[in-house]
Amino acid sequence: SHDTCFGKHLPQAFGLSRNQKPMTDCQFNLINQSGCEVNEQLLKSCFQLVCQGESPRQGFELNLVLCTDREMQKFNRIYRGSESVTDVLSFCSQGSRDPSLPASITPSHDIIIDTNQIDRQKGKKSFEWELVKVFIHGLLHVFGYDHLRQEDRKEMQDKEFHYNNIIQGE
Repeated sequence: SHDTCFGKHLPQAFGLSRNQKPMTDCQFNLINQSGCEVNEQLLKSCFQLVCQGESPRQGFELNLVLCTDREMQKFNRIYRGSESVTDVLSFCSQGSRDPSLPASITPSHDIIIDTNQIDRQKGKKSFEWELVKVFIHGLLHVFGYDHLRQEDRKEMQDKEFHYNNIIQGE
């Protein structure tokens, strides 16, 4: 099961058109504690695509942590009160949603993905493709999307489909 972003939601838009160039860069940090070999450049490309599409003028830093079941179970217990594992947890930094903050402050967020769970749920897809799909899902949570209500679920699924199709075409 997927999880929502902990913290307040980002505004859906910053009043900017999609063709405006970003004012600041998006920074991606991969912390791979899982022992799995992953395509860091592909993950970085996913991050840049979603960052540009969802927040084209705001600087953004993301830490992507890849872990195993044991670590994910610990995080899930601490932050959700659940003893189970999940595929992804998204954490939004406090204050990152405040439009009154100076532009010099770069929001920093964390996404944790359990590579054991990715391997179990991939079905006939490759591990890499399932990882990308779940990473995009986690990124959309960071940008304020959710799937608790039906109308929100549809919007999030449409976004996932859009970004997955772009990445798959690369």
